[in-house]
Amino acid sequence: MPISAGRCPWRFGYAALGWLWLLMGSATAASLQVAPTSLQLTPRQNADALWLTNSGTAPVQVQVRVFEWRQDGGQDQLLPTTELQVSPPMQSLAAGQQQLIRVVRSDPAPPDAQRAYRVVVDELPSAVPQGTGMQFVLRYSMPVFIQPAGEAPLKHALQARLLRLDDGRPALEVHNSGNSYAQLADIGLGSADRPQIVHPGLLGYVLGGQTMRWPLDVPAARLAGATFSAKINGESAQTPLLVAPAAR
Repeated sequence: MPISAGRCPWRFGYAALGWLWLLMGSATAASLQVAPTSLQLTPRQNADALWLTNSGTAPVQVQVRVFEWRQDGGQDQLLPTTELQVSPPMQSLAAGQQQLIRVVRSDPAPPDAQRAYRVVVDELPSAVPQGTGMQFVLRYSMPVFIQPAGEAPLKHALQARLLRLDDGRPALEVHNSGNSYAQLADIGLGSADRPQIVHPGLLGYVLGGQTMRWPLDVPAARLAGATFSAKINGESAQTPLLVAPAAR
């Protein structure tokens, strides 16, 4: 499914590594794999790479694009960029074939702050549907971070608060006053030592200096006076989140 390259940013409500689209067509199962699931470039590193693998028994068509990643109004935004390039941007993979995708910086100068991008890899649907079943095609969205120059340590600093959205749902808002991203997963209620996980798996990212907001599928009565914890940046232990009083 194409992403507009126009002037308006493309918004998406969560920062998943990959998600599945269902399209009418062939019954062939999606078979595209991408590794690694994120890239970290040092200040003077000009390029890195991804590997695409077709683990299925039929050829697949792949489109690769790169976007600047911003956050505004509690949501992720992807905007067209020329600061990173991918090569090749289109590729046909035979069954069992692997392909190296280079991610190259246009400007090799070290940035003065951590920069965030996303590489979006789409498995395109077959142009000639076969049969009347469902065709499963994958989309992957991989974070790419370029670290800044200088000796200042990179760290996140999180503060959370409970909100009530316009539709009445409770939401967790997290502000990151640090200079580096934070990946949040396994949101828990109660003690960080023995939390009750209310959102298993990845919740999303908060970039440095930004604020994100996520609805919670939890009755509001359970959230009154609740303490929250999360696994941050892949750590195995839960970290308590400081939560301010509820606000609109």
